[in-house]
Amino acid sequence: MNNENKSLDIVEGFFKAINTGDFDKAKSFMANNHEYVGPMFSTKNPEDYFEKLKAFEMEFAVETQDMLVGENGLTHRSLLKVLNPVQATIPCCEVFIVDNNKITHQYFYFDTALFPKP
Repeated sequence: MNNENKSLDIVEGFFKAINTGDFDKAKSFMANNHEYVGPMFSTKNPEDYFEKLKAFEMEFAVETQDMLVGENGLTHRSLLKVLNPVQATIPCCEVFIVDNNKITHQYFYFDTALFPKP
């Protein structure tokens, strides 16, 4: 399997785990020094990343629209669907860097004005 297919499998596995609420499984796709940079928070490890996500106290799902896969990562165009306690659909773009079969960097972009207030 080439690097492009591995990156795709890793990121798809990550989102499958996220969408089922299995954060422990999602962590298994992330490097211990995983860095996340987004418009609402940034983190330097998986534990802080999931702590920040849980702080939103919202149920959400990610719907993939398209992926552009490269040798060491991919760009993911998606819809972030906030399901509960409020509802919203937010177009997003994310860049994942994959090294040694783990997500090392995740850069998330969206218009924060579209994010609902709980």
